Amino acid sequence: MNEEKQIYEQGKESFPAWWIILENLGFLLNWGLGFIILLPFRFKGLPAASLIYLAVLLTFQILLKKHNCTSCYYYGKWCHLGWGKFTSWFFTKDSGKPDLGMKLAISYILQLPVLLIAGLIAGFLYEFTIQYIILLAIFAVLNISQALLRKPSCKRCKARFGCKGSAAR
Repeated sequence: MNEEKQIYEQGKESFPAWWIILENLGFLLNWGLGFIILLPFRFKGLPAASLIYLAVLLTFQILLKKHNCTSCYYYGKWCHLGWGKFTSWFFTKDSGKPDLGMKLAISYILQLPVLLIAGLIAGFLYEFTIQYIILLAIFAVLNISQALLRKPSCKRCKARFGCKGSAAR
């Protein structure tokens, strides 16, 4: 299928700043909660699990941009997350491997169950508090709602027909 047929002509050419900011605030909140949930796992007083989570998260974000965003229609443009523009500042067009990017994306999605399980283990080991249970619940709800809210973004995306990760093909 050639690229012209993969473009959804009614899609947005670029997304407004408020949209991009709101979606990214959701991610930042999600990642911050993941960091906090892992705080009880310490090594010599340092929040080792939280720091490892942050390092893995940053690595995944860089690799996802490299392998998914460099070949996207929105490369150099303001996609719903702004990552197409961001990616163009650091990587050259088509420098990634989209198949690897999809495998990374699937691995990244697994953070929800892994972190919830780790959080539950921490809760059992370090005694649950009401605040901790609330954080776990907010983390789960936030992850689920981000997955549900992705579909409206994908419906407005010009790349929705060619994107393997589209929630609105």
